[in-house]
Amino acid sequence: MIPRNRPYTGNPEGNIGLEELHMAPEIVVVGSLNMDMVARTARLPHSGETVLGTDFAQIPGGKGANQAVAAARLGAEVTMIGAVGDDEYGKTLLNTLKREKIRVEAVEIVPAPTGVAVIYVDEQGRNTIVVIPGANGALTRAGIRRRAEAIAGARVLVVQLESPLDAVEEALNIAREAGVTTLLNPAPARPLPGHWWSYLDIVTPNEHELPLLLGEEGGAGVLPLDEVKRLARRLIDLGAGAAVVTLGERGAVWTDGRAGGHRPADPVTPVDTTAAGDAFTGALAVAVAEGASLAEAVSFGCRAAGLSVTRLGAQPSLPYRWELPPQRGVDKGETV
Repeated sequence: MIPRNRPYTGNPEGNIGLEELHMAPEIVVVGSLNMDMVARTARLPHSGETVLGTDFAQIPGGKGANQAVAAARLGAEVTMIGAVGDDEYGKTLLNTLKREKIRVEAVEIVPAPTGVAVIYVDEQGRNTIVVIPGANGALTRAGIRRRAEAIAGARVLVVQLESPLDAVEEALNIAREAGVTTLLNPAPARPLPGHWWSYLDIVTPNEHELPLLLGEEGGAGVLPLDEVKRLARRLIDLGAGAAVVTLGERGAVWTDGRAGGHRPADPVTPVDTTAAGDAFTGALAVAVAEGASLAEAVSFGCRAAGLSVTRLGAQPSLPYRWELPPQRGVDKGETV
């Protein structure tokens, strides 16, 4: 765990050899499970406009499940905590996770429809997403407390904001008391309760979510790197141990309050960017659980995310460890 209000330092000896070291660290993911309804089209429609699509598929997804699959394919032992409905979508999602060797005993089956996400993807790989939570909304504090032993036994707890906030808070509190490193991927973004920041060892917004976390107006525009770094440092000031901001084709910026850096993205031709953030978060969690420095973990995440955007679909695009491109050097960071 990262001590409260202390920077994440990882392995003080530097590169741990992520390609060679494989200790199957324990990661618990608390989050959403959705069936993704993916429509491909030449371009995304404007408000009030109808456009013709080129393809449609139903693909297992949900940010929680995606991040669990990403971590499992990169070498972690993963436990998923969440909720699905007693329906065909729920059965499909559970069977998909089982095939990835993810433990699903902590996924509750509830009397509500399984969550779905409606996703539109254009020819450049850009997307828009609408999530209908469904059964995900049935996750409760009491349900999380029943899984306290699993959370307390993990190296890293990964959470998002697609689940009820009181359940997420309970998971973070259990992890904090047990000394488990916590990682929040704050999507969909919203201002957080002030006391949450002391629970968070690492927070990973994208550049559009970053201002929203701080109660500022977000948007689709590209933030200058200096502005990203400034806002990331504000997350540290609020109490987070480290902030990692993903920037799409520009890579990622990171800071722990003492040092920080920018890791450019690997050059790729994108096909579908839907799961890029989930691939990054899952990979970051694995690297942190294995003892990597923050710079190494960010680089590992960028490599996984870069490969994921070259393939269609959320979970189908998530890479296995052996598929990752060679390490091309690690940004050791700079004083901030």
